[in-house]
Amino acid sequence: MTGSGNPIVAPLIDAEGLPKDIGLQIGRTAGEQILRSIEIYRRGFLECGVDWKWACTIARRIAERIERCTPEALAEMQGLAEGCGVSLEEIVAINARTELLYGGFGSPGVAEDPDGCTGAIALPAATRDAHLLHVQNWDWRDECAESSVVLRLVPANGPRMLIFVEAGMMARAGMNSAGMAITGNFLECDRDGSREGLPVPVIRRQILSQNTLGAALEKVLQSERAFSINLMLSHKDGEAFDLETTPDEVFWITPENDILVHANHFVSAAARSKVRDTGVISNGDSLYRDLRVRRHLERNHGHISTLTMKEAMQDKFGSPRAVCRSPVSGPGGKSSSTVATVLMDTTAGIMWVAMRPYGPHEFVEYRLS
Repeated sequence: MTGSGNPIVAPLIDAEGLPKDIGLQIGRTAGEQILRSIEIYRRGFLECGVDWKWACTIARRIAERIERCTPEALAEMQGLAEGCGVSLEEIVAINARTELLYGGFGSPGVAEDPDGCTGAIALPAATRDAHLLHVQNWDWRDECAESSVVLRLVPANGPRMLIFVEAGMMARAGMNSAGMAITGNFLECDRDGSREGLPVPVIRRQILSQNTLGAALEKVLQSERAFSINLMLSHKDGEAFDLETTPDEVFWITPENDILVHANHFVSAAARSKVRDTGVISNGDSLYRDLRVRRHLERNHGHISTLTMKEAMQDKFGSPRAVCRSPVSGPGGKSSSTVATVLMDTTAGIMWVAMRPYGPHEFVEYRLS
């Protein structure tokens, strides 16, 4: 069902302890949603000519890389698999969907429509209550609204985390008790798929597992990446960075007039002079989505509130290819849309999530503590 009936609510899943224990708890509680994630990508892979059995075979190689780079992540994935009764390779495969669909690890590289996503950060100097606000519209397969959850994690080591994610994956957007928040946007350039790397959800989780902004930034700068990705990092005390990453370089952008906005094209002058932006060719709406959100926030500078951020993310100019994307049919009968709006007040430690915000929706509140 697409955008009809009562609004979908992403269930809150609490877990704590060592990585495998956390995985087991999530797997047992969110088993239905994890199985839904696996089914979505099993069909999605097939639509792109990628056999699921083959994907799981390649996932074994990817698991070896994850274990070398971050054994804690693989231990949690093992717990997820055991908890919901699937194989480890299936959990790794959905986390590595970018690598498997876009040509990493020897895959055919028959891509689907790219993610959209528009993100924005307002520093305390720009907001009404002097809180840092961080928001994102996540554009992807509409059906993923039915497999999304919010994880509230208390690891044995490291900060507490509140994470919005497709069930079975490590992270999409979230914040931690050290005051940091992260969102990610699709990017694509001519260097993608030229090397092997860690799945992007694993990199996002590594960032959220850090206690300081410096350590989080270093996780991005030092990460092994196979594909480009844009990462927006913020800290409640008034710092924010946008990191445009390619497989071999990282370009950074800082806020202008206390506001930082990014969609799905390379913005930094250094990146635009060095890499060929291949994603914008099929994502032309990225150019105006970025501008329209920025203008809305700048008009309200000093008075930006959670309502202001929600209004910016509801912009319908250029519909259906808008900041808030209405469902658009794609190959194989799939439908692409703004799956969710995720808004975080990192000062207060609160996240609000609205599923399928292009239609009737409600913002559900989740608290870090």
